[in-house]
Amino acid sequence: MHKNITSITVIIVAALTSPNAALDVIGSGYGRTGTDSLREALNELGYKTYHMNEIIEGRLLSDVQDWTALAENDCDDIEALKDLFDRGGWTAAVDFPASICWESLIRIYPNAKVVHTERDSEEKWWDSVSNSIAILPKTFPINVIMRLFPFWRSYCKMLTALWSSIAGGNMTFSDPGWPSAYKNELVASYSANNQRVRLVVPRERLLIQDHSNGWNLLAKFLGKDIPNKRYPHKNARTEIIGTARRLSVGFSVAAVVFIAITAFVIKKLAQFVVKRNKNKKD
Repeated sequence: MHKNITSITVIIVAALTSPNAALDVIGSGYGRTGTDSLREALNELGYKTYHMNEIIEGRLLSDVQDWTALAENDCDDIEALKDLFDRGGWTAAVDFPASICWESLIRIYPNAKVVHTERDSEEKWWDSVSNSIAILPKTFPINVIMRLFPFWRSYCKMLTALWSSIAGGNMTFSDPGWPSAYKNELVASYSANNQRVRLVVPRERLLIQDHSNGWNLLAKFLGKDIPNKRYPHKNARTEIIGTARRLSVGFSVAAVVFIAITAFVIKKLAQFVVKRNKNKKD
């Protein structure tokens, strides 16, 4: 009861005292629906946009820890969620993990507009997600990196909580059937999210952004001038696969170099020990 009262209080205070809320745009679409294109477009329109890329590129460990907890408690910690965006000065948020909390966010930021993205069909979304972001944590060398380095271990924990929340049950990337065994649950969650956005968000606050329409509707909806450049198309599946392959090659080269250096050092140490023992005998 106390937690619910506190959450409601935070929402009321945000609505009354923060007319110019930190977040002006909330993306409600799941990952692999053109969220990186939307991020690029919003940045071009003058927003500071939060996206999974910002977590990775900035190594935002505190954000990773916050999102892990939020995913595990269904975005109920309103204060933590608000602080996460306010402390970074973000004015827009799209993609995972932010999009799993869009319902909480539209209450925290009552003046923010919602831009929703989705694929042409459920099957197209599944084909894209199952061959890119869902499978990457199981792919070499990313699976090794996520076990070796502290930030990436925490990041993997966050992804586990995120996908578990979406799938509606506990999962791990070590599950033999991941992600295919969870197809029904994940596709059902994706479809339910698309429907819920239309049901919950007031029409005047919502834009279903079709990237093929380019800037026109998006700029008008947000009250911005249309940029004098092409609408971005980012993060195609081939880019993700290419990044994974480059990481694989780089990791393999680093491993070979490390093994070669280690072998060289061991050889030199062995030669030193043999020489020293021989000198002692002499």
